[in-house]
This record gives sequence, C-alpha cells and structure tokens, in this order.
Amino acid sequence: MKFTAKNVAYLALLTAISVIMNTLTLTVPGSGIAVSFTYIPNFLAGYFFGPGAGFIVGVIGDALGCIIWPKGAWLPLLTLSAGLMGAIPGLVRYLPVSRRWHVAISYVAVYVICSAGINTFTLWLAYASTKKTFWVYLLAKMPVSLANMAANLVLNFMLMPLFDRILMPRAKKTTAQPE
Repeated sequence: MKFTAKNVAYLALLTAISVIMNTLTLTVPGSGIAVSFTYIPNFLAGYFFGPGAGFIVGVIGDALGCIIWPKGAWLPLLTLSAGLMGAIPGLVRYLPVSRRWHVAISYVAVYVICSAGINTFTLWLAYASTKKTFWVYLLAKMPVSLANMAANLVLNFMLMPLFDRILMPRAKKTTAQPE
C-alpha cells in the first residue's frame, strides 16, 4: 500500500471507527464474554488496503480503545488478536475465489484463530484458569461469540456495497488485486 495522504486519512477513519466500536463493546464482567463490532473496521482495512494496514488499524484501534475506555487489565494477546482480525482478510483476499467467499473465509478464519483461539485462551488465562478447564470455558463462551461473529458477518455483507463505492477505487490503486 502506498502511504498517500488520502490512504492515511482512510486508515485513520477506520482506526477511529475501531476505537469507537471497541469502547462500545458490551462485556459481561469477569466472564470474558463480549459483544463487539470491531470486526468490521478491521476487516475493511485489511480487505481494501492489505494485511499490514489491517493489522495496524486493529492494533491501534484496540490500544486506543483500552486507553480511552478500559474494561480491565490490558492484555497484549488481545491486541495481537485485534491486529490479526485486520490482517487475515487482507491475506484471504489473495485466494482465487469470489468476494463472498473472501468475506466468509475471512470471518471463519478470524473466528477460529482470534475469537475461539487467541481471545478465549487469553481470557481463560486471565480470569478462569483456576476455576475451569479451557475446554469448558470455550464451550461456555462459544454460543455468544458465534452469534457475535454472525451479526458482524451480516452487517459486513450489508455494508460491502457502500464500502465498495468508497474504498474500492482507492484499493485498486494501492494494492495488488487478485484476478
């Protein structure tokens, strides 16, 4: 991606949206169960501007969200996970499949790697490792996190036409496009 003023402005806007979504996250205290829409700006940054830009938007959005509206201790693995939520769609975009498959594969990969993997493990270590096993914690967290991912996926599919008009002309000029 070329760091033109316009691209930096788009990424700053997506980062600001990520911070807002991070501060609006609804969390059940002490459980690690959360409903969040941070997937969307991170996805858009990675999908339209590449994995590096998506990672940066995710990390900065999470870090600033933790500073502005802390919901407990800062956990670096959760920030890594937020960065991966932006990087994965940028990497999946290069697969030779249709856009709908890019979105679906990205969300499944983000769910498995970030939500069910890194996030659940990190929150289990921080809050529940002395009370229950990881697998019990994962199974208890799964229904809410699957519903959260599904809501993000539906919203993302609904918003894609709008962001195609806004961001696709920029993305074609700044990133290599798959055929």
